[in-house]
Amino acid sequence: MTVIHAFAQGLAGVRAANPDVHLSVGRDPSFSDEPVLLVEYPAPGSDPAGRDVRCDAENRDWSVGRAIAFQIRPSRALRLSVSFVDRNGVVYTSWLDLQADAWQRVRLAFDEMRPNPYFQPPNARSGAPIDVSDVAFIAFAPQDRSSGRLSIGRIVMEGS
Repeated sequence: MTVIHAFAQGLAGVRAANPDVHLSVGRDPSFSDEPVLLVEYPAPGSDPAGRDVRCDAENRDWSVGRAIAFQIRPSRALRLSVSFVDRNGVVYTSWLDLQADAWQRVRLAFDEMRPNPYFQPPNARSGAPIDVSDVAFIAFAPQDRSSGRLSIGRIVMEGS
């Protein structure tokens, strides 16, 4: 299993552009002994990316895997977006519906992912097949209309 981002180094490589998104690393005894990222996010404002959290990829070559996987526990039921930019500069985003106050496993298979229909950078080579051989970061953001909290465990690459 290849690690995309674990939180053993605290907040190294983890950031939110909005200072009102509070990030910390801790432990959750109901989950495991490993560190988890704790995110407290405000209600949405006028900036559509105002609650995005970005985690640098510890391993940038994801081509050894077929899917992204992690465990997550939101304080309330919510829709979450998960995004990354592939080697072609194309933004891929998946949206997930999550249950409140329960750890749940997320698995995002590359062969089911599609380019983000709402935003692509000007340099994106749209139409090219997904190329995960050089991915700099993974990002996620709550899509609900209120403030809340979530915990997320290490993000890994699964082979099949």
